[in-house]
Amino acid sequence: MIREINQYPSTKIKILIVDDHPAIRSTMSDVLINEGFEVDLAQNGVDALAIYSIKDFDFVLMDMQMPDCKGVDAYGKMLQLDKKHAEFIFISAFSAPELERKAKELGCIAFLQKPISIENIIKLIQTKSLISILVFVNNPILQGRVTNQLKENKYNFDTTKNLDETLIRIRQIDYNCIVIDEDSLSLEQERIANTIATNDSNTQIITINEDEVSVSIFNKIRAACSN
Repeated sequence: MIREINQYPSTKIKILIVDDHPAIRSTMSDVLINEGFEVDLAQNGVDALAIYSIKDFDFVLMDMQMPDCKGVDAYGKMLQLDKKHAEFIFISAFSAPELERKAKELGCIAFLQKPISIENIIKLIQTKSLISILVFVNNPILQGRVTNQLKENKYNFDTTKNLDETLIRIRQIDYNCIVIDEDSLSLEQERIANTIATNDSNTQIITINEDEVSVSIFNKIRAACSN
């Protein structure tokens, strides 16, 4: 079975690099630009917060120890801004279990120790960007809430209108997860589960309902796709 990706939207992935060492900023920037990413640079937490407040990014690569503040403190201030937030990857020159715990509690996707492998960072970004989701929700209001959250967070997704189309899709494409309305017919849910099992796929089924808030729905999807 193939994995097909319909990128949404079709723009370059935007990355902010935050590090007080010029050589690290320069090296990482050159490599990431050559890989096709769009890159901005910040030399400390104050600069990073200023840039982040006026521009949208898909990922932030943040040094944990900087002269003006710890990376996790800058991260916390960024999250207080009323905007769509990036995915954060932290980089540290030493083991810092307490800081790592705090960063992960705030929602960072990785905590890496120097010396870092830029290749591993690229793989991490590409893997996160290539997540694909199928939405099979007949309720138009609920479907709109789901797809709007996915669009805002730049996830790749497809939608289907009926069970037959859904089954065809999951036979052809190895989605990370499929989102369905828990009020859908139990027979439909059973056929979807059986098709996934027959294909020996790792696609996860996420059931949602119209009483859930949009953020809660998105967090369920995000958690499933992170496993």
